[in-house]
Amino acid sequence: MADLIYGEMELFVVCLLLGAFLAMMYDGIRIFRMCFRHKEFVVDMEDLIFWLFTAWMVFRTLFYYNRGTLRGYAFLGLFLGVLIYTLTLSRVFLFFAGKLVPIFRKGWNLAIRPIRYLKGKIRKTLKKMGAEVTMAWKSR
Repeated sequence: MADLIYGEMELFVVCLLLGAFLAMMYDGIRIFRMCFRHKEFVVDMEDLIFWLFTAWMVFRTLFYYNRGTLRGYAFLGLFLGVLIYTLTLSRVFLFFAGKLVPIFRKGWNLAIRPIRYLKGKIRKTLKKMGAEVTMAWKSR
């Protein structure tokens, strides 16, 4: 009997930690979105991948610790883990990320500037070559 209760307590604590971990991962996605602009479709795909990963992690955990049996206390642990993380560490995490994102963006833009310059030059050259080919083709 004590082993059963110990196993249920262990599952509850693991679900609590898993909930906090998944919330932290979503904060990471939010920070990534702050760094780089996304189209709505890409945001939807990121969310879909995140939720598929979340479902896989939850059911994997339930199968490992409880042979796949759905228990209310496991979902309560997940919910409380997300809630506790969101009310405590998430704010600190996002605050510091908000301070670092502009610095990262400036560095990224500085690093990417030569690539953008070359891309513009190549595009201009190809466009010019395309116009010359078109003119040569029409003169036949």
